[in-house]
Amino acid sequence: MALTLIVMAAGRGSRFGGIKQLAPVGPSGEVLFDYAVYDAVRAGFDHVVFVVSEESRGPVQEHAGKGCDSAAEVRYALQEVAEGRKKPWGTGQAVLCGATGVDGPFGVVNADDFYGAESFRLLGQALADGSADHVLIGFRLRESLSPNGGVSRGLCAVSGGALTAITELHDVVADVVADVRAGGAITCREGVALTGDELISANLWGFQPNFGETLLRGFDDFLRHRGDDPDAEYLIGDAVGEVVRRSGERVRVVPTPEPFLGITYAADVEDVTRTIAQRVATGDYPSPLW
Repeated sequence: MALTLIVMAAGRGSRFGGIKQLAPVGPSGEVLFDYAVYDAVRAGFDHVVFVVSEESRGPVQEHAGKGCDSAAEVRYALQEVAEGRKKPWGTGQAVLCGATGVDGPFGVVNADDFYGAESFRLLGQALADGSADHVLIGFRLRESLSPNGGVSRGLCAVSGGALTAITELHDVVADVVADVRAGGAITCREGVALTGDELISANLWGFQPNFGETLLRGFDDFLRHRGDDPDAEYLIGDAVGEVVRRSGERVRVVPTPEPFLGITYAADVEDVTRTIAQRVATGDYPSPLW
């Protein structure tokens, strides 16, 4: 069965100060989406779609041509900015752009996050097991925070192994930053009580082929109701939440033991680079990767 990985690489990195999906983090200049594609190919994915913006298209395509193109069949989908807006419509529309023309199961990742090989193995296994379920790979909140500032995280409500809701939390941070992964108190803007053991969505998804049509209908509905709002975004978490509430489709939540590493702030690059170097030193990844 052919599996496609959609890599969302159209972000502008406003808090980062540049095209963060192209920040070098590997010993040989690899970026995070190199590791995502590498791990996905090892997990059975053989097609990759990069969703890009006008700003990111050239640099992403140039970098991917140095390695990713040799590992999988790669194509690019442009997520345009509508007239009167300063940024695209959001991650839901990004996935819709990437899913056009995909006729089999597909995974979705952020270009500027590190998910780990085991996470992709679990995703590939879940998509290939013959189930009709969509899939979310869930990370522990404590293992997903930045020591450099607050982050946004999708808090998952799970019942019987299935997703029932996602609540977006903002400015999530550990009170004792140095103790983020060892049990420090965690706060967020919304004031939700958090232990750190909660499962969160880091946008590592697996979808069955019918989800492309579901996204198209959802985006059309979104535009009818909120298309005049220049700041509104159609988020993939919101789209999935609507599917769960209205259609009853099942989104299986598969926890991963991997820590989640993201680049939100420029200072995060140093921490991610250190972790990648450790993974290379232990033989998890070759250097150069390609």
